[in-house]
Amino acid sequence: MEYVLYGAENQARIHYAMAVKNNLYDALEYAGQVEEAAKSHRQEMKQWKEQNETESGENKKTPNSGEFLSGFWAEDRLIPSITVTIFFGSEEWDGPLSLFEMMDASDPDVLACMDNYHVRLIAPARMTDEEIMKFQSSLREVMFFIKYSKDKENLDRVLKANEKRFREVERRAADVIEAITNSGLSVKPS
Repeated sequence: MEYVLYGAENQARIHYAMAVKNNLYDALEYAGQVEEAAKSHRQEMKQWKEQNETESGENKKTPNSGEFLSGFWAEDRLIPSITVTIFFGSEEWDGPLSLFEMMDASDPDVLACMDNYHVRLIAPARMTDEEIMKFQSSLREVMFFIKYSKDKENLDRVLKANEKRFREVERRAADVIEAITNSGLSVKPS
């Protein structure tokens, strides 16, 4: 079984340093995992030492100097961290989607020495209707409404095609739609 940690960064405005921001979130997550592993190993070593003072116990792993220094054993593994940015604006995202796009470096020798970080972006204006339809939650209606909020003809088409779902949209989704689009959307109490 594999585990992956997903983080969502919600943006109402374009953030022109999103690649750095999300990279920092992922790096902090990994640093936290390393610290948790080190804490767990210190605790295990303390318990093993206490047990061995009173009785002869089983052989316990002794960390090598690199493992001791980092607190992270050679066989330890990190859980992947993936941060997704959800843009709740109707305009096209025109911000950089990678670290390299934020830099003025173009020398392939320099870039070959660097790691690029890509923003995983969900933005209504960048998505086709078919892609938005893949959402199974009320995020579908939120994305549709935002995408077409400035295009009355297409908004009417989407509202009619998805009338049942829009009539039953969750209160929180309706609040998001209203806050983002300022559409005057009214929600009847359930």
